[in-house]
Amino acid sequence: MSVARRTSPAGEDAVVVTTLNVRNTADRWRERAPLLVEQLADLDPDIVGLQEVRRFPGQARWIARHTGPQGPPWAVRPAYKTGLKRFWEGVAVLSRLPVSGHDRQGLEGQSRVAQRVTVVLPDGGTLDVYNTHLADSDVGVRTAQARRLLAWMDERPDVAQVLVGDLNSRPGSAPIKVLTSRLRSAYALVHGTEPPKTVPGNGVLDYVLVNDLVVVLDARVTLDRPSPDDPSLLPSDHFGVTATIRVLPPRSRRPPSPTS
Repeated sequence: MSVARRTSPAGEDAVVVTTLNVRNTADRWRERAPLLVEQLADLDPDIVGLQEVRRFPGQARWIARHTGPQGPPWAVRPAYKTGLKRFWEGVAVLSRLPVSGHDRQGLEGQSRVAQRVTVVLPDGGTLDVYNTHLADSDVGVRTAQARRLLAWMDERPDVAQVLVGDLNSRPGSAPIKVLTSRLRSAYALVHGTEPPKTVPGNGVLDYVLVNDLVVVLDARVTLDRPSPDDPSLLPSDHFGVTATIRVLPPRSRRPPSPTS
């Protein structure tokens, strides 16, 4: 069966990826929800990684349904926390590109999980999108989660990969050092450093990281405009981070390491 494929708003071979912690339905959700979906529709990304999405009544699907008519409908792939917290919230990927696979991995510590959503690119290639929300407890817990996540990603080293999420870790911290031992920050590649903040008044906690089969064309902070009627009202208590990327074609990829 043939599947209609979306051409990215950034160009035929580019993909726009966004991450945002939506803060569940706390902090005046009814008032800030229209801001979130309006700004997400204006941004018109191909892929969105969401964190802290409420399971009931299907917050991720509500966001997808209300984000506007551009292109084909969103494919929504949630992955909820482990244990009893699975009834409360988790993470989710929205994709306007066709989805060919979905898996999840428990990270231990505060019932956290990561998900992998494989999408089909316009040229027929694939991109693995990883989405997670690391624990907000001891840095040692997050560092262990980062190692577990990286080990999972290392099972598919020949696939282009992008990792998005609220990592609850500042630049230079142990979890980020673990992840950037193999991945690169999209924003830092473009600007030479991380943004001043992705959480108002609280530094940088949100990232888009890519492996070496992905070229970063642009990166910026997004989903950060306050309500015109209330400067204290924002789409979330986090800002979004958006990257425009291109997946290298097979002929341009790094040759495999020689075997001994």
